[in-house]
Amino acid sequence: MGVEPPAPPPAAIPEIYEQPNHGGQSTAAPLQTQQIDWVNAALPSAAWAGLVAALIMIVPLGAFGFGMLAGGWLAVVLYRRRVPNVLITPGMGAKLGAASGAIGYGILIVLLALSLVFLHTGSELRQALMQAIQQAIARSSDPEAKQALEALKSPQGMTIVLVFAFILMFCIYLTVSSIGGALSAVLLRPKKTRK
Repeated sequence: MGVEPPAPPPAAIPEIYEQPNHGGQSTAAPLQTQQIDWVNAALPSAAWAGLVAALIMIVPLGAFGFGMLAGGWLAVVLYRRRVPNVLITPGMGAKLGAASGAIGYGILIVLLALSLVFLHTGSELRQALMQAIQQAIARSSDPEAKQALEALKSPQGMTIVLVFAFILMFCIYLTVSSIGGALSAVLLRPKKTRK
Protein backbone atom coordinates (compact mmCIF):
# COMPACT_ATOMS: atom_id res chain seq x y z
CA MET A 1 0.00 0.00 0.00
CA GLY A 2 2.94 2.31 -0.61
CA VAL A 3 2.46 5.47 -2.51
CA GLU A 4 5.11 6.24 -5.07
CA PRO A 5 6.39 9.81 -5.20
CA PRO A 6 5.49 11.72 -8.34
CA ALA A 7 7.99 11.62 -11.18
CA PRO A 8 10.17 14.71 -11.46
CA PRO A 9 9.23 17.08 -14.27
CA PRO A 10 11.24 16.70 -17.44
CA ALA A 11 14.20 19.02 -17.80
CA ALA A 12 13.34 22.17 -19.68
CA ILE A 13 14.79 22.22 -23.16
CA PRO A 14 15.59 25.73 -24.28
CA GLU A 15 13.82 26.76 -27.42
CA ILE A 16 16.21 27.14 -30.33
CA TYR A 17 15.46 29.85 -32.87
CA GLU A 18 17.09 30.69 -36.16
CA GLN A 19 18.63 34.13 -36.06
CA PRO A 20 20.12 35.93 -39.03
CA ASN A 21 23.66 37.01 -38.27
CA HIS A 22 25.48 39.97 -39.77
CA GLY A 23 26.79 37.85 -42.67
CA GLY A 24 23.24 37.17 -43.85
CA GLN A 25 23.32 33.50 -42.81
CA SER A 26 21.07 32.00 -40.17
CA THR A 27 22.46 30.53 -37.00
CA ALA A 28 20.62 28.53 -34.37
CA ALA A 29 20.93 29.91 -30.86
CA PRO A 30 18.89 29.64 -27.68
CA LEU A 31 16.85 32.71 -26.94
CA GLN A 32 15.70 33.51 -23.47
CA THR A 33 12.89 35.69 -22.25
CA GLN A 34 13.98 38.12 -19.58
CA GLN A 35 13.15 41.50 -18.17
CA ILE A 36 13.40 44.50 -20.46
CA ASP A 37 16.75 46.28 -20.13
CA TRP A 38 15.32 49.80 -19.90
CA VAL A 39 18.53 51.73 -19.27
CA ASN A 40 20.91 50.25 -21.83
CA ALA A 41 18.59 49.18 -24.63
CA ALA A 42 14.89 49.99 -24.28
CA LEU A 43 14.98 53.73 -23.63
CA PRO A 44 17.47 54.52 -26.41
CA SER A 45 15.48 52.31 -28.81
CA ALA A 46 12.20 53.90 -27.76
CA ALA A 47 13.66 57.39 -28.05
CA TRP A 48 14.81 56.85 -31.63
CA ALA A 49 11.54 55.16 -32.54
CA GLY A 50 9.57 57.97 -30.87
CA LEU A 51 11.49 60.59 -32.83
CA VAL A 52 10.80 58.79 -36.10
CA ALA A 53 7.12 58.39 -35.16
CA ALA A 54 6.77 62.10 -34.33
CA LEU A 55 8.36 63.09 -37.62
CA ILE A 56 6.05 60.74 -39.53
CA MET A 57 3.04 62.15 -37.66
CA ILE A 58 3.85 65.65 -38.90
CA VAL A 59 3.38 64.69 -42.55
CA PRO A 60 -0.15 64.11 -43.87
CA LEU A 61 0.22 60.29 -43.96
CA GLY A 62 0.84 60.33 -40.20
CA ALA A 63 -2.69 61.53 -39.60
CA PHE A 64 -3.91 58.00 -40.27
CA GLY A 65 -1.92 56.64 -37.32
CA PHE A 66 0.86 55.16 -39.41
CA GLY A 67 3.51 57.08 -37.47
CA MET A 68 2.27 55.76 -34.13
CA LEU A 69 2.16 52.17 -35.39
CA ALA A 70 5.59 52.52 -37.01
CA GLY A 71 7.08 53.90 -33.79
CA GLY A 72 5.99 50.87 -31.79
CA TRP A 73 7.23 48.54 -34.50
CA LEU A 74 10.58 50.30 -34.77
CA ALA A 75 11.13 50.28 -30.98
CA VAL A 76 11.04 46.46 -31.01
CA VAL A 77 13.32 46.24 -34.06
CA LEU A 78 15.90 48.57 -32.50
CA TYR A 79 15.68 46.79 -29.14
CA ARG A 80 16.24 43.43 -30.84
CA ARG A 81 19.39 44.85 -32.48
CA ARG A 82 20.73 46.01 -29.12
CA VAL A 83 19.84 42.80 -27.28
CA PRO A 84 19.95 40.01 -29.91
CA ASN A 85 19.62 36.91 -27.71
CA VAL A 86 16.33 37.83 -26.07
CA LEU A 87 13.01 36.44 -27.14
CA ILE A 88 10.71 39.46 -27.19
CA THR A 89 7.20 38.48 -26.15
CA PRO A 90 4.13 40.41 -27.34
CA GLY A 91 3.83 41.89 -23.84
CA MET A 92 7.41 43.13 -23.97
CA GLY A 93 6.75 44.48 -27.46
CA ALA A 94 3.68 46.35 -26.21
CA LYS A 95 5.73 47.92 -23.38
CA LEU A 96 8.46 48.96 -25.80
CA GLY A 97 5.81 50.36 -28.14
CA ALA A 98 4.16 52.27 -25.30
CA ALA A 99 7.52 53.77 -24.31
CA SER A 100 8.15 54.89 -27.88
CA GLY A 101 4.59 56.26 -27.99
CA ALA A 102 5.07 58.32 -24.84
CA ILE A 103 8.39 59.71 -26.07
CA GLY A 104 7.02 60.28 -29.57
CA TYR A 105 3.99 62.08 -28.18
CA GLY A 106 6.23 64.36 -26.13
CA ILE A 107 8.36 65.15 -29.18
CA LEU A 108 5.25 65.75 -31.30
CA ILE A 109 3.81 68.17 -28.73
CA VAL A 110 7.09 70.10 -28.64
CA LEU A 111 7.17 70.26 -32.46
CA LEU A 112 3.55 71.44 -32.57
CA ALA A 113 4.23 74.08 -29.91
CA LEU A 114 7.25 75.30 -31.88
CA SER A 115 5.14 75.53 -35.04
CA LEU A 116 2.50 77.53 -33.13
CA VAL A 117 5.13 79.95 -31.85
CA PHE A 118 7.35 80.36 -34.91
CA LEU A 119 4.87 79.79 -37.73
CA HIS A 120 2.10 81.72 -35.99
CA THR A 121 -0.50 79.01 -36.63
CA GLY A 122 -2.33 79.60 -33.33
CA SER A 123 -5.05 81.69 -34.94
CA GLU A 124 -5.66 78.97 -37.54
CA LEU A 125 -6.00 76.37 -34.79
CA ARG A 126 -8.40 78.57 -32.83
CA GLN A 127 -10.44 79.24 -35.97
CA ALA A 128 -10.64 75.50 -36.77
CA LEU A 129 -11.80 74.75 -33.22
CA MET A 130 -14.41 77.52 -33.35
CA GLN A 131 -15.70 76.21 -36.67
CA ALA A 132 -15.99 72.68 -35.27
CA ILE A 133 -17.91 73.99 -32.25
CA GLN A 134 -20.21 76.03 -34.51
CA GLN A 135 -20.97 72.95 -36.62
CA ALA A 136 -21.75 70.94 -33.49
CA ILE A 137 -24.09 73.69 -32.29
CA ALA A 138 -25.87 73.77 -35.67
CA ARG A 139 -26.38 69.98 -35.63
CA SER A 140 -27.69 69.85 -32.07
CA SER A 141 -31.40 70.23 -31.36
CA ASP A 142 -31.03 70.04 -27.57
CA PRO A 143 -31.01 73.55 -25.99
CA GLU A 144 -28.85 72.37 -23.05
CA ALA A 145 -26.27 70.89 -25.43
CA LYS A 146 -26.23 74.13 -27.41
CA GLN A 147 -25.64 76.10 -24.21
CA ALA A 148 -22.78 73.80 -23.19
CA LEU A 149 -21.21 74.09 -26.64
CA GLU A 150 -21.54 77.89 -26.52
CA ALA A 151 -19.59 77.82 -23.23
CA LEU A 152 -16.75 76.06 -25.04
CA LYS A 153 -16.27 79.13 -27.22
CA SER A 154 -14.94 81.11 -24.25
CA PRO A 155 -11.18 81.13 -23.48
CA GLN A 156 -11.77 78.76 -20.54
CA GLY A 157 -13.85 76.50 -22.75
CA MET A 158 -11.10 76.45 -25.39
CA THR A 159 -8.62 75.45 -22.69
CA ILE A 160 -10.87 72.56 -21.66
CA VAL A 161 -11.21 71.45 -25.29
CA LEU A 162 -7.44 71.54 -25.83
CA VAL A 163 -6.64 69.70 -22.59
CA PHE A 164 -9.22 67.03 -23.41
CA ALA A 165 -7.83 66.73 -26.96
CA PHE A 166 -4.27 66.36 -25.63
CA ILE A 167 -5.29 63.66 -23.14
CA LEU A 168 -7.30 61.79 -25.78
CA MET A 169 -4.43 61.99 -28.28
CA PHE A 170 -1.97 60.73 -25.65
CA CYS A 171 -4.17 57.70 -24.95
CA ILE A 172 -4.56 56.98 -28.66
CA TYR A 173 -0.81 57.43 -29.24
CA LEU A 174 0.04 54.99 -26.44
CA THR A 175 -2.52 52.41 -27.56
CA VAL A 176 -1.58 52.41 -31.24
CA SER A 177 2.16 52.39 -30.47
CA SER A 178 1.64 49.46 -28.08
CA ILE A 179 -0.22 47.57 -30.80
CA GLY A 180 2.65 48.28 -33.21
CA GLY A 181 5.17 46.94 -30.70
CA ALA A 182 3.14 43.81 -29.96
CA LEU A 183 2.64 43.12 -33.68
CA SER A 184 6.34 43.55 -34.29
CA ALA A 185 7.19 41.11 -31.51
CA VAL A 186 4.83 38.51 -32.98
CA LEU A 187 5.53 38.96 -36.68
CA LEU A 188 9.31 39.38 -36.42
CA ARG A 189 9.82 36.50 -34.01
CA PRO A 190 12.72 34.31 -35.15
CA LYS A 191 11.85 30.93 -36.69
CA LYS A 192 11.69 28.07 -34.20
CA THR A 193 13.87 25.12 -35.17
CA ARG A 194 13.34 22.82 -32.17
CA LYS A 195 10.81 22.52 -29.41
